Parts: sequence; structure tokens; C-alpha cells
Amino acid sequence: MNAGNHRRAFLKTMGIGSLGVGLTHLLPAQEKGGSDNDAGQETPRIRTYTPLGKTGLKYSDVGFGAINMLNPNVLRYAYDCGVNHFDTAEVYMRTHSETYLGQALKDVRDKVYITTKHLTQRPEDMNRTAIIQRVEESLKRLQTDYLDVALWHSVDDASFLDNAEMMAAYSQLKKDGKVRHVGFSTHNAAATLPRALEMDFWEVVLIIYNHMEGPKIESIVQKVHDKGIGTIAMKVFAGNQQGSLQSLLNDRMNYSQAAIRWTLGNPAIDCCIVTMSTFSHVEEYVAASGKPLQRKDLQVIHKYRREADTTYCRVSCRDCLQACPYGVAVNDVLRYAMYYEHYGMQRDAMQYYADLGEGQQPVRCADCHAPCQAACPHRLQVKERLLRSRALLA
Repeated sequence: MNAGNHRRAFLKTMGIGSLGVGLTHLLPAQEKGGSDNDAGQETPRIRTYTPLGKTGLKYSDVGFGAINMLNPNVLRYAYDCGVNHFDTAEVYMRTHSETYLGQALKDVRDKVYITTKHLTQRPEDMNRTAIIQRVEESLKRLQTDYLDVALWHSVDDASFLDNAEMMAAYSQLKKDGKVRHVGFSTHNAAATLPRALEMDFWEVVLIIYNHMEGPKIESIVQKVHDKGIGTIAMKVFAGNQQGSLQSLLNDRMNYSQAAIRWTLGNPAIDCCIVTMSTFSHVEEYVAASGKPLQRKDLQVIHKYRREADTTYCRVSCRDCLQACPYGVAVNDVLRYAMYYEHYGMQRDAMQYYADLGEGQQPVRCADCHAPCQAACPHRLQVKERLLRSRALLA
């Protein structure tokens, strides 16, 4: 029995059907002792380190996402807890994330793996010389001579993966020893991963993978993993709404840890990154490392799914886009609103929204008959949420 079949058999015995798709009833209640936060009184430690595809790198199963943090000491505390994988991007906090990461880890650089990402989607930005220059600027902020992984950020169009200028830039950076491995992040894995499978250039992928969006891409993720491409999961908390869901307010089980364990329960996922903004985040998330998915995890995941089902915009779903007569970037707008409301990233979310430009913003939605809403397979009140998003982000 292969790893995927083992996973299916296990989840079936947990009562949720194939890989969580059939999560339709609450599992039998169990007695609950103390809090499910395994950190307790002791400092938690990473328990599992996993090979990242064929790169030769061995990553902590729980990695540090540095999209929203202001204290370099939090980064250092994560390192002290055994985290060795740190993910940032040029656009995070307008380059300050890279700066903080460099400050915190410069004296342990040889003991950690650093990934940064560069957003390059406009034709004028897809220039070999310009890309190399931007990577070199990141290296200066990170106070390092090389990146362990360089990712092309937010690639949602599979045709971009064949861009000759980008590939030439990354090839030159690898030849010069400034980048060890290359890959891309994507919010549209269903479209981009099949193309990555046809190529021998991309070594790592960063994908949305959580209990509400992961099952539909399970088979393609398995193929990517089998090819030897490193698989890193992001957005594992499925919208991070746990603080505002009634059914979880007084629940003594820890949703965040359950969501991490669900994601890492797929052997085709090498590791995950989660946003760690505080010391308590580090302790809470690291405590999930190396621990298998349990029935109690599925109980809290079921509660989350049941309540968030019609409020969480699946970032990887794009069914509404073609229905919009005005070209609104519906999924991006709702993703930025998610950052604003549930990630504590108000300033960055507003900047991302502004960068879309008026043509992709919901400026004409008030009088629209909302075909996007009819196209949504998850029954979201899309028009209402777009108007709310505009009020928040504009």
C-alpha cells in the first residue's frame, strides 16, 4: 500500500471519507483533559525534519512565515525552538521582513535555510538583468551571500513558467552561487503544477494546502512529490478565522495545531510555513511538529469547516472570475480582506489592494446583478463581501 492509500485508509477510519472531502458529521465526542496546546510549561521543539524533494535540504516540518512580524527576536526564538526554515519575500512589509530576518539570523546563517520571493508579473519586470539585481538587493537586506531557495512569487498563469528571461536569470544566479535552488509560489496549483511536471527546471513549489482546499489537488501534489519537486504548504489555517467563529471560542482544543497536523498528515507535503508574528505563535505552532493527526483534531477541524464553509473564499478557486463583467480580481480582493481581518496585516493589505489598480477593484459592484455570486460553488455572498472589502481596503 503506497503512502497515499495509507492516508486514505486512516482518514476513512476517522469517519471523514476520502482525505476530508466527506467531513459531513461530527465525530464522537472524547473526554478532554487540559488544553490541546502541547507547549505546556516547557519550550516546544521541532521534532521532525524532512527532505525537501531532491534538493538535499532537510527542513523542519513547521517553518517560519515572515509575512507579518515586527520583532527580530521572534525569529531568533523560532530558531532556538529548532525551526530551520525561514520564508520571506521582497514585498513583505515593503522589504522590512527581509531586513529583520537578516538581522536575526546572520550569525547562524550556516544552520538555517532562507527562502525569499520576488513578484514579477508585468512584462517590463521580466528582464534578466533586473531580476538578478532584485535578488542581489534581497541578499544585502538578508545579510547573506546566497539563498537556499529563490521563488518566483504568486505565479497563477502556467505559461509564465516558460518565461525565458526568468529562467535565464535564475540559471545565472545558480551558476554564480547566489541561489542554490529555484521554484515558484502559486495560488492556482491546479493550473501551474501540471506544467511544472513537464519541466525539469523547477525544484520547489509553495502551494495553498489546507483541509478546505487541499483535497481537490491531492493527486497532482502526489505526482509533483513523486517527481522529486519539494512541496511546501502555505495558508494551512484556511483563512485563519478561528478567532471569530462561535463554535471555537470556548473550545479547549487547538484549531491551529489541528490544521497543521492535517496538512502534514499528507506524506506528499514535505513541510509547511505558518505566519509567526509573536512568541506565543512560535510556541503554539512548533508544538504541532512531528505529531500525527488525531480524532480530536478532526473534531475541531469539522467545527471550523462547518462554520466557515460559506464565509471562507477558497483562494485557489477561480470559478467567479470569468463570470464578472468588469474584470474584478475577486479572489485577490477577498484574499487581501482576509489579510486585513484575520492576519492583522491592515497596512499591507491596503497596499496590496491599491496595487491592483482601479480596473481590478470592486468599484462597480454596487449596481451589478452579481453573476460572480451565482458562479461561486461555495455559496459565498460574493457581492456583499466585495463591497465590504472595498470599504475596508480603500
